[in-house]
Amino acid sequence: MPTTASNVTPGLSPTQLLGLFSAVLIPCITAIFLTSASGTALILIIGATMVAGFFAWRLCHTRKQPDNPDPKSQVQALLAPTHEFIDRLNHSSNKTPAANESIHALEQELGLITKKVDWAQSHRDTFEATILISDLRGYTAISETYSPDETISLLNRYFEHMSEIIYRHNGTIDKLMGDSILALFGSYDGTEKDAADAVTCAAEMQIAMYKFNRENQQLSMPPLYMGIGINTGKVVASKLGSALYNEQTIIGADVNLAARIESHTVRGQILISDTTYQQIHDMTEVSEPMHVIVKGRREAIPMYELISITNPEHLKVPEREIRRSPRVDVDIPFTFHVCEGKIITSEQNTGRISNISTGGMLAYSDTRIDPYFFVRFALDFNILGIECNDIYGKILKVEKKKERYEMSIEFTIIDPQDRQSIQDLVNNTLAQAQNNKDNKL
Repeated sequence: MPTTASNVTPGLSPTQLLGLFSAVLIPCITAIFLTSASGTALILIIGATMVAGFFAWRLCHTRKQPDNPDPKSQVQALLAPTHEFIDRLNHSSNKTPAANESIHALEQELGLITKKVDWAQSHRDTFEATILISDLRGYTAISETYSPDETISLLNRYFEHMSEIIYRHNGTIDKLMGDSILALFGSYDGTEKDAADAVTCAAEMQIAMYKFNRENQQLSMPPLYMGIGINTGKVVASKLGSALYNEQTIIGADVNLAARIESHTVRGQILISDTTYQQIHDMTEVSEPMHVIVKGRREAIPMYELISITNPEHLKVPEREIRRSPRVDVDIPFTFHVCEGKIITSEQNTGRISNISTGGMLAYSDTRIDPYFFVRFALDFNILGIECNDIYGKILKVEKKKERYEMSIEFTIIDPQDRQSIQDLVNNTLAQAQNNKDNKL
């Protein structure tokens, strides 16, 4: 039978693992006291925990033998001497500041190993957790414009930034789905701290996008934006697949709801469910709830936009750039289709654009579309000799004026060449307006 993660048998006994585990970790911890260079100490810590993590992974992906204790018990037995040793070190009076920093880092890594054991050991268990789903805006356009190597390099840089933040806040990455991340906060003993970790993590992820986009600018690549949806509820941890391929993952209605919430975000936005908000309301600042009907729910559900974390430290989610770029008045026809989830409806609607910028537009239509729906549309630039691809946007506000409906639309997905075409239109219109003004003087 092919070798898979579920049928690997370890080559070392638990006793051998304990000996090797201790032989690696204890000298590394002791070495902390032999150096005041935190960099050297951290290198030792990283090496030790990589070995520890490997052994924990081997134990967690091994068939449970009738005469052996369960994997969690085995790993706890392996970690016990190290925890006792760290406890003695913490009570030592001969520690340097670098030693304190390194011991703290090691304690965090050991806690993460235990948490991963809880996660990997499950077969089909239900527990409460907080689910975070992130998704990039504008990635599809980049993948169609740049080479595969450039696209992969960009994605890996993005995942490197985000995964570090997720693990630092006690999260576990369940899977990477293209340019999306599904992360879990919590396990069988889930607490309100899981929701707090998730929203703090989300805020830091959005803050980190500034550095990521600065790197993109240095590489002559366009900026990308991220939407994040968070929900707290019951999840089912289970192995899915067959003997040829299987994976441990989480499923359930509350995972689906987190995905639905994320799908309603615009670039740079964090939306959280009511169940998450109830657990973190005293440590956050949020917007007034928006009530949205999502697939799988009969009634509209409240969603809150996370504005800032107020406790224990203040973290402000960067303000979204909602049409900060110059806009100009135009009169351009356009056609659009409403998106229901990931399904684009077949009915074609028409309207006219009254003003536009590279970030969004104000348009009129005889058809009323409710706020928070996404639309796909094409701009009719033929009169300007410009070809335009499909653009996706989110309707933020709808107001009836006379017999028509005025829609404020923010662009969510737009090709770089189309953005440049709109920028050229704006620049030319502003230049013409300035020339007309100068001629009157």
